[in-house]
Amino acid sequence: MGININLIDLGGLKRKSKSHNTKQKLINDETLKKLNLSDVIFFIIDGSDDITKNDKQLFRLILNKLKNVIVVINKTDLIKENLKKKEEYFKHFFESNYPNILLKPIFISAIKNVKKEFLLKKIYEIYNNSNKIINNKDVNTALKNILNKHQPTFSKKSRPSIKFLKHVNSKPMIFKAFGNKLTSLTKDYKNYFIKQLLKELKIYNQIVFVKYLNNQNPYLQSNIAK
Repeated sequence: MGININLIDLGGLKRKSKSHNTKQKLINDETLKKLNLSDVIFFIIDGSDDITKNDKQLFRLILNKLKNVIVVINKTDLIKENLKKKEEYFKHFFESNYPNILLKPIFISAIKNVKKEFLLKKIYEIYNNSNKIINNKDVNTALKNILNKHQPTFSKKSRPSIKFLKHVNSKPMIFKAFGNKLTSLTKDYKNYFIKQLLKELKIYNQIVFVKYLNNQNPYLQSNIAK
């Protein structure tokens, strides 16, 4: 099935301290308006520079609005002698700072190779993934693999136990985890769990949430349909 794609080129956002003039305020307002209406955001970063404070704030804004996002690192023609190191830098940054989204930054040179077909394919993949529910078998195979690698840590002489996992929503992508003593799961383990879940299910560019529910029977319709 084909889909219609509207690409909108925006002027970008700047911090309030740098957006006092009327022109920049209009650009900011229009960018926020289109951001709210968009399904997928291309987050474009200058590859010849490090990630700035403004980059971090804007990326957090996109995630807070629950938007799917594709990170594009531009100007690779300026860093070709240092490209491998830069690739590791950007991959590590997004991997370590944003646990509930899995990203593979795309490296391009806008003046040499835009990779239009590749970018359009990524949009189509996100569209497909955001319109389906992953079946219980695949989700719980992923759960088993994650637990085999690393169980939750003990809390007050007992270990939290995740018994069952269900994909319940696709926009945004939400999973429900059922088990015992899940309120004792540490933040570090939750971050680990969601990142591993994304890798197991190969979910890229989509923000994901896991809701942990204690002592509920996942097979009861009243529990899994909400």
